[in-house]
Amino acid sequence: MAKRWINSMDVEVSPSGAPQFDIAGCTSFAGGTKTVPSAGTPQPLVATPTPCRFVWVGARVDNYGNPLNSYPCFIGDSAGQNIPVMPSNYEGLVIRIDDASKVYVRVVVSNQGVVYRIFA
Repeated sequence: MAKRWINSMDVEVSPSGAPQFDIAGCTSFAGGTKTVPSAGTPQPLVATPTPCRFVWVGARVDNYGNPLNSYPCFIGDSAGQNIPVMPSNYEGLVIRIDDASKVYVRVVVSNQGVVYRIFA
């Protein structure tokens, strides 16, 4: 039998070293648009603690898929936001986190932002 390398995979392990699997589905999701009123001042994605399994964040686009931002927005935690969301990144990115209010958004131009979905 030949072995083939397909891709790598990150695996979460318990303190004892056993692999942990997350097979339960999400029971709800909510979302919206986060616009940041002043450039360079990061704001939390949501104002109140919001327990979740993961958050999807993408660029704002119109009904035709055209970008609504003129510059990248940056995602991260309260200490630093260095994950860029490019203006045309309608596919977005998924952040596995336990609370959506821990995700922060920083913009380069005032009143630009991101769209998001919170999966709980």
